[in-house]
Amino acid sequence: MAGMTVVNAKLYVCRVLGGSASQESVDEAGEAILRAYQDWQDKHFWSFLLKDTTKSYTLTVTTASNQTVTPVTAGDLDFVNIGMTFTASNFTGTVTVTAVTRGTDGVVTSITVDKTASSSANVSATWSQSIPVIAGTNDYAVPTDFNSPYTCRLLQNPRTLIYRDQRYWDRNITDQTAQGTPSEYTTYNPYSDLTQNYGTQHLKFDVIPGAADTLFIRYYRKFNVTGTNIDLPDDHLYQFLDYARGVLVANKAAKDNPAAFLKSVAEGAETARESDAEPNEDNDLDQCLKAGYENADFNRRLWGNGAYDATRW
Repeated sequence: MAGMTVVNAKLYVCRVLGGSASQESVDEAGEAILRAYQDWQDKHFWSFLLKDTTKSYTLTVTTASNQTVTPVTAGDLDFVNIGMTFTASNFTGTVTVTAVTRGTDGVVTSITVDKTASSSANVSATWSQSIPVIAGTNDYAVPTDFNSPYTCRLLQNPRTLIYRDQRYWDRNITDQTAQGTPSEYTTYNPYSDLTQNYGTQHLKFDVIPGAADTLFIRYYRKFNVTGTNIDLPDDHLYQFLDYARGVLVANKAAKDNPAAFLKSVAEGAETARESDAEPNEDNDLDQCLKAGYENADFNRRLWGNGAYDATRW
């Protein structure tokens, strides 16, 4: 994908008003592009944003001359779970996370690892994003670019998990401290959205895992709104930029037609409401209507009346 730089995209967007030479128009075009990202993310789960946790992730971290690693920028390590591994030039071999320390706002302030760094430095670390499931633990961080789940699977005890809302468990699971093999999951934020990196999500299971496993997640990532290029494939690039043009024109016209602007504001609030009400598409209605035994890995009849005998009727 060749793509288009954000600089050129701003020029394209503001040309709809003939203002490509005006810095103010270019800045307004940038704001319109950010609004377009938000609207497109709210309106649809885009297949081109799908990814999973099999790929490694490279991130610069700060190491001390001990077993402590800290983020270069607050929030960088919010995806880390105990048991995750990484490699870096000032460690020998593969390093495993043994503890995660969070501030009162939920942001990861430091992690403890099982090896000692040879130097205090900012180094590039290559992380495995597979999520280790730990017996007795039911709070897992998801990747920092996570927007919405597509599917979740356990790999050691192979099964595909079913998404549920927490409210379903509160109504149907009396003892939520029991351990066992999870069959369902949900995503949530145990901290306020305004304190932990503006909406970082976590994942939990219907039962606390009773054994170690590995969690594999397919998910829709967030749009990358800070990259050098516009984060759209070529097939949708100009539809997206023309949408941003529409946002720019609407903002310009608001001075002369405030009623139309207020109508668009109300529509935007409704879109946000719908997005919050349906935060993912893995909430399969057919599955939710079934009883638990129907969602298991086997199907059996609940009862049988034997062979038909006409003399009995």
